Amino acid sequence: MLGQAPWARLSPSGPAILLLALCAVLTTQDICNSTHDGDLTAPALFLNTSSAQEGESFSLRCTIDGHSAPTRIVFCKDRMEAHSLKGELGKLIYTITLKVTKGSKGTYMCGYQLKDDNNRVRSSALSAGRILDVPGSVTASTAWPSSPGPAMPLEVWILRSALSLLLLLSAPIITLLLERCSHGAHKARQPGDVPVPMEL
Repeated sequence: MLGQAPWARLSPSGPAILLLALCAVLTTQDICNSTHDGDLTAPALFLNTSSAQEGESFSLRCTIDGHSAPTRIVFCKDRMEAHSLKGELGKLIYTITLKVTKGSKGTYMCGYQLKDDNNRVRSSALSAGRILDVPGSVTASTAWPSSPGPAMPLEVWILRSALSLLLLLSAPIITLLLERCSHGAHKARQPGDVPVPMEL
């Protein structure tokens, strides 16, 4: 329609859904560097060796409890997501086999994520750490820190949290304003009226 802003063509719930989706992206925490434990039971991680040479292979096996139906299984190395697998209904054991390189040395953990009845992503606590040593390689950190902090700078983390909170709080207000604009435009327009373009 002429003279109508593009956002006004959306249903009143459209902008709210867009805001909530954006907010979900901003607030989705990386399971590997999350500063708090997940609210689901931690899986168990098994590493088939504690030391391996470059060129050899090693396996990581993540076992979850039978009460969960994960959508994603995540393997972490030194607080960073290294690999992930898609969850399968009824499957409890997820295994990956990797080639040993100099960068393989470090502490490994695993966790999983699932969607609840409200389509919210929930994360498990992480498994206990398993250390893989690669003789001859050097890494900055070979042990899991006892009290890990956020992997990103504190300022960025605070800014992202504040923006997420602002988006959550503004979604209902924006939706209400758009509903009022939409209802006002429908009431003012009579059948057969031709919209007049707004002058700049």
